Amino acid sequence: MKIRKYTPSDFEGCMAVFDSNLPLYFDYSERDMFSNWLAHCGNNAFEYQSPTYSNAEFDSYEVVEDETGKIVGCGGYYICKDLLEARMAWGMIHSDYHGKGIGTLLFQSREEELSRKYPKHIITLGTSQHTFPFYEKMGMRVLEIIPNGYGENLHQYNMEK
Repeated sequence: MKIRKYTPSDFEGCMAVFDSNLPLYFDYSERDMFSNWLAHCGNNAFEYQSPTYSNAEFDSYEVVEDETGKIVGCGGYYICKDLLEARMAWGMIHSDYHGKGIGTLLFQSREEELSRKYPKHIITLGTSQHTFPFYEKMGMRVLEIIPNGYGENLHQYNMEK
């Protein structure tokens, strides 16, 4: 597996990863938000708009490729202005590759980069009831649960490390 920075040519591969996780891990209403995030990551002149992103001062996004060059995962983070907070964002693995350690590899890659570049920042993220146990294994802890926070029967678990 190879992890590298996202480029605009990765758009379709990342969208395929997202779509493979519908509707269990993401709500259909999040598809446009993710597409807009990718458009921003590929062109920082495009300002990404979302309620949680309005306080960002820096962001990064990566893709995970298998040995054939197929994108099998992606994930990133952003740094919150005026806070010592680094928020992981849009982390996902293609559903055909769940349970193979790729999510751990992607999480650890982002965590190592954040620890190196932003050692005083707290790492946070939002996830659902389906994936919070994975993040607990990575050392994250649940701060709050928002019922239906991502959509119908898709609860938001806010976590930190």
